[in-house]
Amino acid sequence: MIYKKRWLNILTSIFDFGPLTPFVEDENITDINFNGVDLWIDDLVRGRLVHRNFSSHEVMWRICSRLSNIVNLPFNQQHPVLETDFNHLRISVIHPSITRFLSVSIRKTTYKLRLSESYIGASSYMSISALKFLKYAVRSKCNILVSGLPGAGKTELIKFLAGYISRDERIITIEDSYELHLKQIYPTLDTVEITVDERFSYSHAIKACLRQRPNWLLLSEVRGAEIVDLLRCISTGASVMSTVHARSAMEIPDRIQQMTPVTEYINEQKIFDAINIGIHIDLKICANGIQRFIREIVVFTREGHYRLYSFKGKRLQAKIPELIKEKAELYGVKW
Repeated sequence: MIYKKRWLNILTSIFDFGPLTPFVEDENITDINFNGVDLWIDDLVRGRLVHRNFSSHEVMWRICSRLSNIVNLPFNQQHPVLETDFNHLRISVIHPSITRFLSVSIRKTTYKLRLSESYIGASSYMSISALKFLKYAVRSKCNILVSGLPGAGKTELIKFLAGYISRDERIITIEDSYELHLKQIYPTLDTVEITVDERFSYSHAIKACLRQRPNWLLLSEVRGAEIVDLLRCISTGASVMSTVHARSAMEIPDRIQQMTPVTEYINEQKIFDAINIGIHIDLKICANGIQRFIREIVVFTREGHYRLYSFKGKRLQAKIPELIKEKAELYGVKW
């Protein structure tokens, strides 16, 4: 299995993407989408761009066929969706039998940090006071969920915040495809990387982690019934960071309840006991590129939840709750 994986890595590193190659190799491009006619790309500097009448159907079809062969996955009318992790790419291809035209979506992950303290200080991503609070929260082992639309940069924020985890703490990451890359970004951290699939689910992975002495669990995304296992894991003392799809940080508790199976019951108090902080990231496409920013930071307590920070606010809007101050004091973290 190890040799097979190494051989696949070698093959993917030399794979010819044809006319897509310049976009795959451009570090400023995060997403590549082909709709059968036009190619749309998301560029960190230039925003969302389109190349009309890009290439031919035959050329794109040959690329997808070779991709199917190299990863040894079927792609035909009986198996119309091809999804694979390919080197540092997440690729999804939909067969023209169900979309009329061939549809290709490529999401690029990076082994580098796109966020830094210097970038945040020079941009409108969030205020310095908000950054100071998030550093304080991570060092105090607060449980954090990050919400936002696909492509907003939720995983990038978690990668950045992981840098404030103490070097003597053990981190276990759980992902369906490698996006966090903590081993490459923070090689001195004690990190274990787990991938899930149809044979080994998020719930299985979370349960297995409890025997691995985790200080932190970092999930690429929480989507469904595994939220119950995640909350139970928090109750054992592990700290958590994960992403979730929600319209705002304020709505994260409601989203958790929606994901909870009917057979389970989790009231708001249990959620507020487990999750300390919600962060929502927005993005907008403007003339000078794609702007990502933290719209709000919300704190959850037994007394309820309230907004601590809003976009363009230089100062925190409320006092840090006693619960978080107590956690900070417990771990010797100073404001």
